[in-house]
Amino acid sequence: MRRSIFRKSSFLNAVSSIGIAAGLSGLSAVSVAAQDTAGQSTELVLEEIIVTAGRREQSLQDVPAAVSAIDPGDFTVKGLKQVGEILNYTPGVTYTDIGTKGFGNISARGVPQSSSIPVFGVYLDDTPISTNSTFSGGSTVMFDAMLMDIERVEVIKGPQGTLYGATSVGGMMRYISRDPAMEELRVTAGADIATTKDGEISQVYNGRVSVPLVKDKLGITLSGFWQDIGGYVDYVNPATGAVVEEDVDGSENLGYAADILFKPAEELSIRLKYMKQETDYGIDSGVQLGSYTSDASMFDGYTTISEPGVSYLDYEIISGSINYDFDSVSLTSTSSWVEYKFGGISDLTAAYGPAIDFFDGRAPGTTTSVLLDLLAGSEKFVQEVRLTSERMGNFEWIAGLYYSEEDTVNNQDVIATPAFDLLTISFPSKYKEFAGFGDVTYYFNEKFDVTAGVRLSKNKTTLSYVSTGLLLGAADFESDPIKDTVDTYLFSARYRPTDNLSLYTRVASGYRPASANLPILDPATGDNLAPPMIDPDNAWSYEIGAKGNTENGVFGYDVAIWKIDWSNFQAFTSFSGVNTGGNAAHGLNAYGVEGAFNLRPTDALSLTANATYSRSKLNEDEPGFGGIKGEQLPDLPKWKLSLLADYMFDVTDTWAGNAGFGVRYTGKFMSSYGASTSTYPVEVEARTLVDAHVSFTNDNVTFGLYATNLFNERALQGRSDTILGGGSSDSNGIFERPRTIGANVKVDF
Repeated sequence: MRRSIFRKSSFLNAVSSIGIAAGLSGLSAVSVAAQDTAGQSTELVLEEIIVTAGRREQSLQDVPAAVSAIDPGDFTVKGLKQVGEILNYTPGVTYTDIGTKGFGNISARGVPQSSSIPVFGVYLDDTPISTNSTFSGGSTVMFDAMLMDIERVEVIKGPQGTLYGATSVGGMMRYISRDPAMEELRVTAGADIATTKDGEISQVYNGRVSVPLVKDKLGITLSGFWQDIGGYVDYVNPATGAVVEEDVDGSENLGYAADILFKPAEELSIRLKYMKQETDYGIDSGVQLGSYTSDASMFDGYTTISEPGVSYLDYEIISGSINYDFDSVSLTSTSSWVEYKFGGISDLTAAYGPAIDFFDGRAPGTTTSVLLDLLAGSEKFVQEVRLTSERMGNFEWIAGLYYSEEDTVNNQDVIATPAFDLLTISFPSKYKEFAGFGDVTYYFNEKFDVTAGVRLSKNKTTLSYVSTGLLLGAADFESDPIKDTVDTYLFSARYRPTDNLSLYTRVASGYRPASANLPILDPATGDNLAPPMIDPDNAWSYEIGAKGNTENGVFGYDVAIWKIDWSNFQAFTSFSGVNTGGNAAHGLNAYGVEGAFNLRPTDALSLTANATYSRSKLNEDEPGFGGIKGEQLPDLPKWKLSLLADYMFDVTDTWAGNAGFGVRYTGKFMSSYGASTSTYPVEVEARTLVDAHVSFTNDNVTFGLYATNLFNERALQGRSDTILGGGSSDSNGIFERPRTIGANVKVDF
């Protein structure tokens, strides 16, 4: 289920060139080593980047998959502090903004977020954050750890069902935590203050302290941040257009964490982590549009006619891991508990007040208030045990067991004034999964190897359901357990003709589990209009790629060509204006090409370009959700391009400078399926935005100045236009944040 079945849209329901070369393009061999002082010149060196995307340490260039390794610290000095802002400069993925921190979703490889279970998985180290349940709003909740003590983010494109299980259909993302200090004290503090045009001031303060309590044996990291994101959307009186309250879409975010690493022996390590994040906001950044025929606001500027409420999103994560190295095999056991919950009271008067008056035979304007009281979330326990071998002659392997148990809640009560029972609904669910997985790699020689992997998962879901009201009718039932067994596979081959070139091919599959479905009762007959079960879906991906660089490290590249077949995919279907789950009758096929390129023409200048072309289309007509054969799927642009330029220069004998800019382009796309009966399909125009920055750094202090959306482009990120009848619509849009200018400072001790 979406964040609410009443959401008015799918999206509402010292930077150095080291970071640019390594963090953005995902290239493992091109980087710049800066000397200790700005007075000394830089030199071009080859630096190997190690990632763990394949559940073992590997050189990024040798991973037989499209992987981008991102250092969050390289972006914060540029004013890019949210995961969505950073993904704008990452090839192969598309971020859909909900308009509030902590809400959004990621699509990759032409696989859209088509239902309530995510298609793009999110991990914190070895802890899976994404829900596997249909009923906890997981498709719109996005865990954002960019302001925590994160060493890097690994973005892996293509299905990852073998090593990472369900929900990683289009790809996945892993936040990799920085190890606690074991030898020397490590302290970092930072602040960022910015102002948005015609909006409020935003501010961030964060700090991290890492202490070796017992040298080489016991270390602890304590970290936290406080962030106030200033609003820029004004709440106006829907009758007069007069501003009632300015900048109502701000949010306040608090996060803190503790991370303990204990190494009682050389071969044994024990790690415990705790992380908490809390977000409070009144309303998202949705802007009320005049109609589905344009992107103009109903009233001037960035305005909404929905009254702000009181809403929140909380995350809590606890994990413990044990790693023991035998002679040639490493044992890793990870236990984790993840809970998120969100809700509050939001105003739906503008969208549903007229509908209530119509259905109840009231005079227009009788209904003065329609409020949604929402509580949704998930509580999940996961246990994984994994054995990872070193290379044994011509072989290396991974084998593991996985257990997951998840309880979800989703309660929604629509309160209308004067009283009218539009909807009251509660549907808690339970999900259990047990899986075994593994892969084997065979090295024919030092240049050529192949890998085969498999995962077998057994899943069970149950659902309880109670509802009353006009939209859903009266119902009270508990579903029979939905049991399913799913197998996923991986086949890959790598060929490394030279030290500077790696070629690979990859075939892989991914899935989302089956579940019971919410009933939608026909008000006239009482019959259930919705299918009683949502079947699992399955995607197969076929990919070839090349990663490499020139001998002198001046030019690097990472390119891939891919194709995905996604059969019977889970999708929202609509009955009487209410969304419920279902499956496509047929499926889709997607294909595309993506590339990351880094050019270093001089020691001081670095250019990084990313390009993605993605074509995703339906195989046949899909009347269940209004799809038309051959049409590009909604919210997926065919083209996405970005360019980052950085120039390093000396300021004094002890201070170095870095100046640069970024350009990000997102192509046009459709907001809805062409034959949808609930929303108008509207083309969202292409957009190009420019960011700029300059920073100054010495040994331990960095000052930065930045501007995002430098030219203050008024550009829609997405929209939804609910059909009201008679050619009218309830139209809402999320725009790019107006020009924001800021300054920051970071101090390392």
